[in-house]
Amino acid sequence: MKVGFALALCIAVTGQVLYHITQKSVNPAAHPVASLIMFYLVAAVLSLPLFWFFPITGSVAEELGRMNWAVWGVAASIVLIEIGFLLAYRAGGSLSSAFVLTAAVVTTSLLLVGIFVFKEAVTMTKIAGVGLCLAGIWLVSGKTA
Repeated sequence: MKVGFALALCIAVTGQVLYHITQKSVNPAAHPVASLIMFYLVAAVLSLPLFWFFPITGSVAEELGRMNWAVWGVAASIVLIEIGFLLAYRAGGSLSSAFVLTAAVVTTSLLLVGIFVFKEAVTMTKIAGVGLCLAGIWLVSGKTA
């Protein structure tokens, strides 16, 4: 595994762990939409120093001109993910299982999208992975005696 890829995955995993711990810790009395707005305002401020690591190569107008429809898709998905987990945790969702359940379903869904939309190869390893995801959903959502 390349060092850059491993580092990127470590950053993403750290972010996801922090995300779920803090999302579950949001004050239950806080309005969900007001919470989302504050999340994004603070995230925007925290994003600004990243320009030091990833400098703009053209003008701001050029950089903005490179954006396409995917910005709206990512923005919509962020809102859905944020409000979904916020409401799931407020409804009593378990920190130890809410993400696992959604991740397994997402993994299986993206495998199918990869195969049918992006024409990615089907392998026995991928099929076994779907089986493990489904087994994980069953194990995590099952009631213990």
